[in-house]
Amino acid sequence: MTRLGRQGAACRRAGALARGLRRDLEDLLGHGLRPRAAEVRVALARIDHALGDGLRFRDRVDAELGYRRGHARNVALVLRRTLEESLAADAATRTELLARAVRLADDLAGTASWIGRRALEMDEPPPYQPWTGTWAGRLVGLAARLLPAELRLDFVEDQCGNLACAGSRRERAGYVVGLLARAPAIAAAAARGRAAL
Repeated sequence: MTRLGRQGAACRRAGALARGLRRDLEDLLGHGLRPRAAEVRVALARIDHALGDGLRFRDRVDAELGYRRGHARNVALVLRRTLEESLAADAATRTELLARAVRLADDLAGTASWIGRRALEMDEPPPYQPWTGTWAGRLVGLAARLLPAELRLDFVEDQCGNLACAGSRRERAGYVVGLLARAPAIAAAAARGRAAL
């Protein structure tokens, strides 16, 4: 298993632990009981350990993942403080604090599970791109990088289809050179087309 795979598994484990804590807190709320300090601290320590293993991304962190990683850390911290405060609170305040802790545990479970799924997605190998097998296809792929991401695959497939119709190596080479020369203009036209939508 890769490092990203282990991190994803740790985040999913943290999500499962947070869901278990939420269920336990809901039971305590339903019966009006005080949480046991030792059990709360053990549950929080397990969640912290799993999050510690799961949130150490060294590279390839996109903006959404970075935001959710910080959000998970903040929610875990607020959850810990809320539960610690509930251990010493009177009955009325404890009920309010436990209700808040239930919401926080639910939020943490959802966020940690999302991070775990995202880590798995990041760990998948890139899809096979058959055009990278030839020099002309690689150059078309290079020109496609100037385009918005959602247009690249269609562009490459269209251009590779055009290249397949070329009758000789000389014709293919001329087509690719012309395409590379026009690539900035093609990218500008694509940007104008997107702006018009």
